[in-house]
Amino acid sequence: MSGRLRRVRWGIALALALGPALGLAGCQDLLQEPDSGIALAPVRLEVVAGDGQTGAPARALPAPLRVRILDAEGRPMTRMWVEWTADAGSGRATPRNTFTDADGIAETTWTLGPDAGNQELRANLGQARFVFRATAAP
Repeated sequence: MSGRLRRVRWGIALALALGPALGLAGCQDLLQEPDSGIALAPVRLEVVAGDGQTGAPARALPAPLRVRILDAEGRPMTRMWVEWTADAGSGRATPRNTFTDADGIAETTWTLGPDAGNQELRANLGQARFVFRATAAP
């Protein structure tokens, strides 16, 4: 066995042995693993800003979309992964995935799709969702 392979195996074994002691396994990411068999923690997603805007087709809206993630007691949850998905033809979110900050807030910029009319973009965190609506007007 090469020295490099031994070092990699030793590093993996050390990480597995020390991970729980160092808190590496408790970073809240397990709350979002859909196929792990771990139940999702109850969270509430509330809108902070960005719903109901009007903008030009194929252009970014003037204000970012912002949501806050709260736990069952109403405390902000940090480092929670929020996925932003546009319905077909409704443009794109940049970035598409964001983490919540110390205040439990995640944000993205929505660039509307090319067609005029009503458009939708969803903020998703497990079972918690909100649909943002905007109007693309020339």
